[in-house]
Amino acid sequence: MKVITEENLKNWRRYLHEYPELSLKEYETKKYIVNVLNDYNIKYNETLETGLVVILSASEQTKDAVLFRADIDALPILEENDVDFKSKNNGVMHACGHDGHTTMLLGSVIEAAEYYKNNKTKVNSIFVFQPAEETFGGGNLLINDFDFSNYNILASYALHMNPDYPEEYIVSKPNEIMASANEYRIYIKGKAAHVGLKNNGVDALNVATMFYREMLKLNSLHTKAKNTNIIHIGKMYGGDAMNVVAENAYLEGTIRTYSMSDLEIIKKAILDTKKGLEYLTRAEIKVEFAEGYPAVINDKKPYEVIRKVVEEKNINYIELEEAYLYGEDFSFFSRLSPINYSFLGLKNEKKNFISGLHTPTFNFDEKILKIGVKYYLGIIENYNKQT
Repeated sequence: MKVITEENLKNWRRYLHEYPELSLKEYETKKYIVNVLNDYNIKYNETLETGLVVILSASEQTKDAVLFRADIDALPILEENDVDFKSKNNGVMHACGHDGHTTMLLGSVIEAAEYYKNNKTKVNSIFVFQPAEETFGGGNLLINDFDFSNYNILASYALHMNPDYPEEYIVSKPNEIMASANEYRIYIKGKAAHVGLKNNGVDALNVATMFYREMLKLNSLHTKAKNTNIIHIGKMYGGDAMNVVAENAYLEGTIRTYSMSDLEIIKKAILDTKKGLEYLTRAEIKVEFAEGYPAVINDKKPYEVIRKVVEEKNINYIELEEAYLYGEDFSFFSRLSPINYSFLGLKNEKKNFISGLHTPTFNFDEKILKIGVKYYLGIIENYNKQT
């Protein structure tokens, strides 16, 4: 028997959309989720300051569990949608669908609680409402903060809105599906001089442009052509005045790859470039790497489960042809178990639901949320039916 309705899902999503909050500041979002859980007498555990974990225990005593995660934070984007539930937090918007992710997981918790009451079960279910996916790697923070050691987590699952595919379709693939995201920063120290005595200085801007050109070649010179890697320079500046040899310059960017070995090759090539340019130009160069999100690699067994579930539940499915070069901190859940990361299509050209992720006009029809709940419940049933 269904416990929640499409109207419940719509109302929850619209409230969350109207009151978005940035990473690690999701205090009101957490309160709202807690209020809904309390309405259905569902117990929860707190983690970090704004995270929640709900655990439904199987009727058979077991440590085996399956985990589901939703990210709850929003983005620093000014919403441009002309809708009744437009963001009331100026300059903050759920432009990546996390309001939908949270709603689907909330609906799944409530439906799953009813399932656990009325059926013999042998696998626990863990539901994670995770803060700070967009900025601070909240998945990693939460795993460090919450003790999952009492459970043998068989697999972890997540679902993300996707405007590239038609609404109500689950989209996934085996192996890599999202890239690692790592940052680098390059600080160049030259020597200032009057432009009329340029030979007395060390032009940091010239060194920066040399570094820039070398960065553009690193991928093709050092990694296999068939591998998908991006070395992106996103910011570059330097100098103080038009008639002064620049003493300082700066570059920063991101590296995207599915291969951790390629990542190490790229890092080494950047450091080798640093040494070569220091020798050639006499500048002092400092390179800093900030470890970001590992690549999201879908494991075989959870992938087989989702393929079985979409078939059994008559959910439309599309096999993703190529992985995305977005970063996603769900990759950290690989520390706990094998994982599967899939998408829920939302594209509807007639209703103009075509805007990309992280754009000020991103939106979707709430009718698709029931598919996410159906999908998660199908996974729970699958694990509890296994012999």
